[in-house]
Amino acid sequence: MPEKTGSRVSLRYRIEWLAVVFFFWFFKLLGQKRASSFGGWIARKIGPYLKADKTARKNLSKAFPDWSPEKREEVLDRMWNNLGRNAAELPFIKDMDFQDPDVELVGGDYLDAYIKTPQAAFFLTGHYGPWELTIAAGKYCKVPLSIIYRAANNPLVDAYFQQERFSRDYSFIPKGTAGARGILKAIKKGEAIALLNDQKQNTGLPIPFFGRDAMTAPPIAELACKFDLPIYPIRAERLDGGKKRVTVSAPIFPPSSGNREKDVVALLTTINELYEQWITEKPDHWFWVHNRWPE
Repeated sequence: MPEKTGSRVSLRYRIEWLAVVFFFWFFKLLGQKRASSFGGWIARKIGPYLKADKTARKNLSKAFPDWSPEKREEVLDRMWNNLGRNAAELPFIKDMDFQDPDVELVGGDYLDAYIKTPQAAFFLTGHYGPWELTIAAGKYCKVPLSIIYRAANNPLVDAYFQQERFSRDYSFIPKGTAGARGILKAIKKGEAIALLNDQKQNTGLPIPFFGRDAMTAPPIAELACKFDLPIYPIRAERLDGGKKRVTVSAPIFPPSSGNREKDVVALLTTINELYEQWITEKPDHWFWVHNRWPE
């Protein structure tokens, strides 16, 4: 019986892998701009019928209870458009940099200042807008960039993603034990670590987020406090006409009150407040389909 179950799982994995390979081929055939437009269009058509849409609606109601139904629908439609574009742009990640005339860099002076320092640093972003553009910040700095990510459930798909995204400029490290080792190794070498800290971690700390406690992953704050590392917020946005903007803000430095636990909570609170600001300004850019506030 277990062998049959394993066979079914293996077959499902292979079918999923074939689908991903096909869509990567198809999107590459279309080219980045047309693929992005198509991805946004198809996601807007399919997204509202998915279970994730219910989660997004619930989250929007919690974060913005005073919104009208019309505004909620508009934001959800634009959210699906952004997510579809992100998926269709995955095959082009290796080509993303600030040399692209469609990508505007704001706050490059902060990256210039970072380049002159010998220490490691965190590049903080979130599941917001075209978040994969964080890669371009690493290329700009010409320093090795370790990107912490959640591995795909399907090992075949995850291996394919790694193959397609491979570059000498950066490396993708899955969350968990491997991710922890990768972060420590990068810190010792004085390199940059990019991560997204806006999703739920069941074993995290309850930190306010839109007026509700949300279980928040503490490693970025714990390590920043322990090694006195700066955190550079990097926000990617979609503009009209398929253009994008990446804004690098002044680094956030960890507090040093002498109480490590309080410092970690204070730093995580600052990070969540930053996310709130971004999301409030462009709510359609965020990943509302994630169950950030479980019941």
